[in-house]
Amino acid sequence: METLRGTQESIDSLRGLQTGLLRLAVVSTAKYFAPAILSRFGADYPGINMQLLVGNRQEIIERLADNDCDLAIMGTPPSEIATRAFDFAPHPQVIIAAPDHPLAGERNIGLHRLSQESFVVREPGSGTRSAMEKFFARHDFSCRVAMEASSNETIKQAVIAGMGLSFISRHTVALELAAGRLVLLDIEGLPVVRSWYALHREGKRLSPTATAFYSYLRDNGARCIADAMMP
Repeated sequence: METLRGTQESIDSLRGLQTGLLRLAVVSTAKYFAPAILSRFGADYPGINMQLLVGNRQEIIERLADNDCDLAIMGTPPSEIATRAFDFAPHPQVIIAAPDHPLAGERNIGLHRLSQESFVVREPGSGTRSAMEKFFARHDFSCRVAMEASSNETIKQAVIAGMGLSFISRHTVALELAAGRLVLLDIEGLPVVRSWYALHREGKRLSPTATAFYSYLRDNGARCIADAMMP
C-alpha cells in the first residue's frame, strides 16, 4: 500500500496541484477549526480531495507512526516518534463554568478559591489533561475530579448542566460562549497559551498537495483559526 501511495504521489507531482489527496489527521480539539482551514485551502485548489481524520492524541500518534496521514495537527509534538513540526497558531487554555456559577463575573480569581469546586476533565493522556496538570502543579493546586470524559462535547454539556468547572481549550467553546451557555472564569494565571503544531513523520516525502497545505498553514493558519472563533 505504501508503494502504491508513493507511486500516486509521484504522479500527482507530475500533474502539479490540479489533482491530489490530502490526508490531515487532527486531535479532537482541533476539529473545531480544521474544517475552516481546509475550506479556505480547498477554494484555492478545487481539484484536490481531502480526508479529515479526527482522533485522540494517541490515535493521531499511531497514524503518524503507521504513515497513515500526510500531516497532523496537535498541541504538542510527540516524543514517541521522530517528527518535523512547526507551531503556527496560539492555543489558549481556560476554565469554564455555567453562567449561574457564583464566581461568574468576578475578576482576578485566585486558584485557591476553586479548591472546593468539582471539575469535569479530559481523559489521561490527552493534551488538554496534560496542560491542566502542568498548570495546577505549578500552582500547587489539586482539583477534585467529578467526571472524566474523552469528548469535549460531553465536557461542555456537563459544565452547562452544573456538574462542575472544566479546564479546556478556548477553541472548543466559541459557540457556547457567544450563546451565553458557558462563561470564562477570570482566573489568575489564565489563559495558559500553548501552540498548535503542524507536523509529519521525520523522513516522509511530502506530496505536492501536502507541501502546499504545510505552507498554507504557516502563512494563514493563525488567521483562519481566529476567524473561525468569531461569533
